Amino acid sequence: MAADIYSFGIIMTEISTAKSPYFGIERDLKLAMNVCDGLRPEFAKGTPECYIQLANKCMDANPSNRPSAYDIYYALSRWYTIVSDSNAYNKNELVILKGFQSADAIISTFSTKLSICSEDNNAKNQNVETRDSSTNNYITNDEIDISIDFS
Repeated sequence: MAADIYSFGIIMTEISTAKSPYFGIERDLKLAMNVCDGLRPEFAKGTPECYIQLANKCMDANPSNRPSAYDIYYALSRWYTIVSDSNAYNKNELVILKGFQSADAIISTFSTKLSICSEDNNAKNQNVETRDSSTNNYITNDEIDISIDFS
């Protein structure tokens, strides 16, 4: 379970940056050693502080310091309620609301071309096919285009 919590923290950084963790850094023994020594992925500029704090707790080197799945669920549910209601009942909730509103203003929409492991030299020349479930047609990895609207 603790490894799942750590992985969730990694996913939170991917959501923040829209990049794989340690993007642009060679996947080798040196990176593995640096991660063991405390290196963690970065967050995008404008990511709410409460989000960064939760992700960092999830990635704590000591598994017993990581939050439980319930703690994560509670935090995410609370943030969702605060943001969706656009209502803060105290100073802490106001900081959370302003943080997510500010992040929304910075990253309202982005589009990215997906390349399967583009930073991985071994995958650069691979042509991976994926079935588009809406059309039942096959498309290649260089034809995939995802647009995400956060508004």
